[in-house]
Amino acid sequence: MKKIISDIHNAEQNSRKTIEFLIQNSSWSWIGEYPISIVNEISRITNEEDLKNLEKINFFDAEGFSKNSYSPKEIEYLIQDVPSAIKTAYCLCLKKKPAGNYIFKEKSQNDHWKKVTDEQNFEALVESTKFKDSDSVKVIENALRDIMQGAKDIPSLKNIGFAWIVTVPKTTNVEAILNHYFLDNHIFIEKGRKITYIGWADKLVDINMRTFANNP
Repeated sequence: MKKIISDIHNAEQNSRKTIEFLIQNSSWSWIGEYPISIVNEISRITNEEDLKNLEKINFFDAEGFSKNSYSPKEIEYLIQDVPSAIKTAYCLCLKKKPAGNYIFKEKSQNDHWKKVTDEQNFEALVESTKFKDSDSVKVIENALRDIMQGAKDIPSLKNIGFAWIVTVPKTTNVEAILNHYFLDNHIFIEKGRKITYIGWADKLVDINMRTFANNP
C-alpha cells in the first residue's frame, strides 16, 4: 500500500489531473469513475426520462431486473445519461487492466443495488473529496464515514486497500479525523491556500468506525 500511496502523492504534487498522471506513470492500472454498484430492480427508478434511457440499452429483463454483465460502453452511457442507475468510485487501483465486461451481483433478489465483483484484480479503492471554508469538521467527518460505510457494504471492496484524498482550506484542521481513522497513515501537500491530505489503510475493513473523532 505504501507504494500505491507514493504514486498518489507524486500525482497530487505534479499534476492537476491525478488519475491521468497515475495512468501514465504508475506500474498499476488505474480506472477513474470505476463502477461499483448498478441498480437492481426497475421499481427503484422513478424518473420517466431515466426509464426511457435505460430501455434504449435493454437494461431490465422481462421480470424487471438488471443484468449482471456490462461493457465499458454501457457503463459510460449510464454514467453520462442515467447516473441514478449507477454508483462510481473516484478511482480503483488494479493489478491489471480488465479485459472484459464489468460483472455485478446482488446478495438477495430484491436488493436495491448489484455490487461489483472481480476482487482478485483489485488493489485499492481511492476516493477524493474537496471542502470549502464553510464546511465544518463534523461535515467532513460524516462525508468520510459515508464513503467508507458505502464501500464496506460491497464485499469486493472491503478487504482491499483504501485511500482518501481530501482537500481543505489551510484554516480547517482535519488532523483529529485523520488520526482517528488512519492513525499515523496520512501525509499532506500544501497548495497555495489549500492543503491536500492523503490518508490510507491496508484494508478498508480494518478502519474502526465504532466511534467518532467529533461528537455527532
